Amino acid sequence: MNNLLYTYEEVCERIEEKELTQFERDDARDKFLWQFAKNGSSLHVHTVMQSRYVLYATEKDFNYIKRKAEAAMLDLVLKESKKEMLEAVIAQYEEVTSKAILFIRQGNRVLQEKNAERNLPHVIIFFTNENLDFVLDCVKENAIKKEKEKAVEVKRVMPVYKPAAPKLPELTDEEIKDAIPEGSVVSHTKYGTGTVKAVLGGKIKVLFENSVEKIFAAQVCIDKKLLTVL
Repeated sequence: MNNLLYTYEEVCERIEEKELTQFERDDARDKFLWQFAKNGSSLHVHTVMQSRYVLYATEKDFNYIKRKAEAAMLDLVLKESKKEMLEAVIAQYEEVTSKAILFIRQGNRVLQEKNAERNLPHVIIFFTNENLDFVLDCVKENAIKKEKEKAVEVKRVMPVYKPAAPKLPELTDEEIKDAIPEGSVVSHTKYGTGTVKAVLGGKIKVLFENSVEKIFAAQVCIDKKLLTVL
């Protein structure tokens, strides 16, 4: 047995030094585990009984750590489908304190460990303190990456604030009459030619040909030049 592996307490200190978050669980100390977030990956530290660390990983953590391990030439994928065969292979690497990091996709379902979370399907096993630091750094990097992606997503769905255009002061009836006098002949692109019958309360009443009478908001007519005095 490799007594040089960190104890559970030492592992917790290492994780805290890296400022990784913890999902507070009542059974964490009893089961020698650290869960990184609610429904997040869970690190099991049974170094008093075993010479290995075991990470029960989410899909994203498993894939991220595997990519980083491949780049560092540390990854080793186990594809055995029976529990006895898997345990025998793992024990062989454990005996020689292998520097490899073992990746077992859906390994939780095969190994069916007593304290493992059923919602964490994948298993990552490693045997050195150096690889513990490697995995913890990967978990932290992936957490930061997910936070950045979440922030970008929130920014993407946040409505863009557009300040309202400053409201122009309302025109008085006298100001409206100066622009469009009562009795004047006006032209409208849709209704044709008409006569301004009255200007009152910010409204303009126009009688068009064929006895069509329309009432317009004076401010809009003047701003948009809807009525042209002939």
